[in-house]
Amino acid sequence: MSEVRSVPADYGRSRLTVRTRWRATRCGRRDSHAGIGAGHYAQELAGGLATALGELRSGFTTRHAALIDRVREEAARIVTEYDRPDGDAPAALARFGGWVSQWRTEVSACQQRGLALTACAEQELAHYRAAYARAARQEEPPAAQSPRDAVLDGSWTGGPDWSLDDPSVRRALQILEQRLGPAATQAGR
Repeated sequence: MSEVRSVPADYGRSRLTVRTRWRATRCGRRDSHAGIGAGHYAQELAGGLATALGELRSGFTTRHAALIDRVREEAARIVTEYDRPDGDAPAALARFGGWVSQWRTEVSACQQRGLALTACAEQELAHYRAAYARAARQEEPPAAQSPRDAVLDGSWTGGPDWSLDDPSVRRALQILEQRLGPAATQAGR
């Protein structure tokens, strides 16, 4: 039975290394000759991808904890200042908008990294399936669930608002949108 190691975090440029392609091809041939279905390789690959994406998100959150704290603190300040009838603190609002924009940029880059890892896992599965079909002398590669379908959720494909679900942050984002207009706040998304 083949062994799928976790998806390496050094996939990088959305392409597989020669070693990974060789390993997927070798496992596909071996599993075909042994009569093992391709589904287990796809499941193990999805498990490794889930681990890699979890590590990516956890490392990202740890590295950017200070930024998350600044956004939350500034959001609390903005809500306190702007929810008063005489409240107006444009400097605080500008600072908050800058930090939210920086956060969204960082999250978008992390999401793209996660999508690149997913693309590499799909490429690895394609090499495996092609080698399996050649060894079994089949015209069509065996069916296997895509790692993308098994692992990716809305946080990887949706808007870049991870950790911005605090009530004070949501209220501060509404205030920012009211003051700057929807087009300016959408530009940061």
